[in-house]
Amino acid sequence: MDKRTLKTGGVFTIDNQFIICKFSSLRTVLSTSSYNGGFLLADAVFNHRPTFAVKNEQDLPGGSIAGYLALTSEKQGLKRSTGLLTTARMHCYSYSNAAYKNIIVETIATAAIDKNAIRAGNSASYYEMQGQYHGVGDTINIFVLTNVSLPQGAMVKALLTITEAKTAALQELCVINSQTHTPATGTSTDGVILAADPEADITCTNTRTQTKLGELIGKTVKQAVKNSLARANGLTPGVQAALVNRAQRLDASLSTDKEGMPERLLLAMCQSVWQEYAWQLLSQNELHLFCTWLEKTPHQPLGKDIAAVFRQRLKSTSR
Repeated sequence: MDKRTLKTGGVFTIDNQFIICKFSSLRTVLSTSSYNGGFLLADAVFNHRPTFAVKNEQDLPGGSIAGYLALTSEKQGLKRSTGLLTTARMHCYSYSNAAYKNIIVETIATAAIDKNAIRAGNSASYYEMQGQYHGVGDTINIFVLTNVSLPQGAMVKALLTITEAKTAALQELCVINSQTHTPATGTSTDGVILAADPEADITCTNTRTQTKLGELIGKTVKQAVKNSLARANGLTPGVQAALVNRAQRLDASLSTDKEGMPERLLLAMCQSVWQEYAWQLLSQNELHLFCTWLEKTPHQPLGKDIAAVFRQRLKSTSR
């Protein structure tokens, strides 16, 4: 077990199944959890990795996700808490902090992303019906802690900033949704817990991206999410820039081992063109013309392979 001091007051511990933040005094917490979700005064928050899998929510100890988290909190001796579930490995967590004058922000993230990467607005993966449980897959869970006092409205605004920062981290790592091959905005099971100090001398009423507090939140969230994904999935700019991974994001077969600049630029261009088509910035006819150009490009056989992929996708695309 690892134990660290929180700059915002308190300590957090990490082991194979838990990250637990115990505060030095009660905190105003906003949580997306099904257990004590919403606003509450809490003395602790936790992130938990179960050691088992179930098919239905009713099969969980406690009979539901909320019930299971309640039992988990009780077993850990936590009196006023809220928590999140994840399958991400706890030792792949990342901690980040930033400060400006007397304002401090700390972020702790566990992140894992693979087949669960999704873009907001894509087709749903399941429909919740009377507690039918969809197993927790790869997840990005984020704790953001600050030493300032925040009104409830400012805390809700902070959730927007946190979500935008998470999405920016995924975009900068070129994480895509496997359905649409466009940038992913998260996973289908992400969670956020935000904690502020109601007794602090400093009160901030705006937490959006144009404010200094919003800047600190955005920076720490991006850094923590990126670092955790690097540890859990090996996702780094260098890895994602590799020719083989660029081709994989396009579903193109790579018939050469050459790691050349022309091929890298061609793949970067193709990914951008497909995204613009998916977002209706390019027409179907324009994409067909681009495929024709690819088939004639001197970067063979890569151009021809990508053109074939795009033409196959066009057959199943309707507008």
